[in-house]
Amino acid sequence: MRKYETIFIINPDLSEEDTGGVIEKVKGIIESLHGEVLKVDEWGRRRLAYEVKKMSKGLFVLLHFAGTVQVLSELERNLSLMDPILKFQTVRLDEKGEKVAQLLSKEKSAETEEKPEAQTRTSGEDSTETGTPETEAKEPPPEASETREEPEIKTPEETGS
Repeated sequence: MRKYETIFIINPDLSEEDTGGVIEKVKGIIESLHGEVLKVDEWGRRRLAYEVKKMSKGLFVLLHFAGTVQVLSELERNLSLMDPILKFQTVRLDEKGEKVAQLLSKEKSAETEEKPEAQTRTSGEDSTETGTPETEAKEPPPEASETREEPEIKTPEETGS
């Protein structure tokens, strides 16, 4: 079975009971087709980047599951038919990506353990360690803007199309 990640947006006007019912229905669809729900993460109500079905906010839910292609197609079919679902997107998780994510999470946890030591510095020490004044660090070097080359654009006549 392959692993998938689906994020879907539920109508924010629904009550908590109704949103719980929608999530349970989605989980039931996966389990009825012998899929396995690995993780359900409710992100809460958030503002949408643009209006969807005349809604400017939505309740975001992230769902990790394992299943076959039939499970995925049936889930997406049901999500598209359910009225409370504003939008959804599914991506397949590959084994390489999971290993990379695990390594990154281990590195982040190691960085957070070291971070309290780095925060004990004062603000005056930060600029002296770099060896350059703060104003020089913010400005790009002047030769960087002069050496930029424009890509060559060919017309259809030149390409022979």
